[in-house]
Amino acid sequence: MGIKQGAGAGIMEIKERKKLFWPMFIGLAFILTALLFREGVSYLRTSGADMPGLFLAVEKVYTFLIIVGLVFLLRWLIADAPFSFLRKYTIAPLIRTISTLLIYFGAAFYILFRIFGINLTPLLTTSAVLTGIIVLSLQDTIKNLFTGLWINMDRIVAKGDWVRIGDKEGMVMEVTWRTTRLLTRQNDYIYFPNKALAEGVIDNYSYPSRLHKVLVDISASFNDPPNIVVDTLVQIARDTKGVLKDPPPEVWILHFGDYDVKYRLRACIEDYRDDLDIKTEINKRIWYAFRRRRIEIPFPARTLYHHKPIGVHYPHDFVLNSLKGIDFLAPLRDEEMQKIAANAKVETFCSGEAMVRQGEQGNTCYFITSGSADVLIYDESGRGAFITTLKAGAFFGEMSLLTGEPRKATVVAKEDSTCVVIDSAAFKMIFSEQPVMAEHLSLILARRLSEHAEAMSKAATRAEVEMAAQRNILGRIKSFFNI
Repeated sequence: MGIKQGAGAGIMEIKERKKLFWPMFIGLAFILTALLFREGVSYLRTSGADMPGLFLAVEKVYTFLIIVGLVFLLRWLIADAPFSFLRKYTIAPLIRTISTLLIYFGAAFYILFRIFGINLTPLLTTSAVLTGIIVLSLQDTIKNLFTGLWINMDRIVAKGDWVRIGDKEGMVMEVTWRTTRLLTRQNDYIYFPNKALAEGVIDNYSYPSRLHKVLVDISASFNDPPNIVVDTLVQIARDTKGVLKDPPPEVWILHFGDYDVKYRLRACIEDYRDDLDIKTEINKRIWYAFRRRRIEIPFPARTLYHHKPIGVHYPHDFVLNSLKGIDFLAPLRDEEMQKIAANAKVETFCSGEAMVRQGEQGNTCYFITSGSADVLIYDESGRGAFITTLKAGAFFGEMSLLTGEPRKATVVAKEDSTCVVIDSAAFKMIFSEQPVMAEHLSLILARRLSEHAEAMSKAATRAEVEMAAQRNILGRIKSFFNI
């Protein structure tokens, strides 16, 4: 995401921490001012001054300042300080607000009684009309208060939840007695009256479970076999970072449209806030995989267009020159290289996408024309070890090409990469016409294996090692091509 919601929330928390001690300082300032007034009056009295009116006024100011100072101190001691450390609990903001209101109301009642001589207790207990007026004027406030209690007690939403209220979506930052505050993806704060939550529909994507299911809809043409499309989408989801392996991704065929087949991919992620990032990554990989496997995303049938084969056309000379860079193909004659080039294809991979996977059966060889790829080997526990990085001009997969054996390693594109891919079909025809060519290629492959072997028997000579490896590879080539 461009602006992370956690950043805005963290800045807000820091600001609130800095403001935590201000009520205490203000309360102490009021009390200190009141004591100075009191000392001044005491000094005047001891000096013999006779000003009863002034003394009475100063006494009332002293009482007022003392009460205001105590209000600030009590608010800090009872509400601000304790509940600032209990913010993670849903009910804490509401209790803090109620405690603050009780302190304010108590202080107001005391000031009216002590300074002005007004006693509101009989009025509040005997006047039904006044009570009705107060209730009617505060009905929205009372509704918000009880809705806030309902939200907190029933755990409708809580701080940290990702929710949608109406057409607004964001992370819950706080639930007070009156409002619920959201932080949106745009890093904006939205305040909802609590009654809006009681009257509307709330989508909570974080409770009772943060597990969220991402849905991606995609179309393919009628010419593409459904099994291939489904397998491709499932593999894309499995390889995408952030998608959970359990429960596994699923693909459904929704329906056959006028010009396409509708598919839906469903994958599980750990947190809804990553929804857009993971959808973007999946859609990006779909484009690359569909392009590489010649799966077409069709245009609407009502649109007239001149159909061209999917993918970018690469000149025959480009493919042929790329194949000449593969050293183990050096023994092949020009006409044989032409046959292989005619059967070769060019595939494009996106960054982070697996080109081949360890343990899979294969019959293709890859020549990197642009980009780069990392070679990884996984042990039985599934832990991967980095081996090397292959850059443009390197090739891999030759053993699977000529012997059909499983892949020895996983090769992952380090950046957007293009490869010329050749398969064993062209070699079957070449080996049937010239069986000796299999011996030449097996010798070259044997030399490559001996060059990369980590340890060899000290008693064996290099020629013996190459001869043994050649016989082994030649046997596998003949078995694979039935020659």
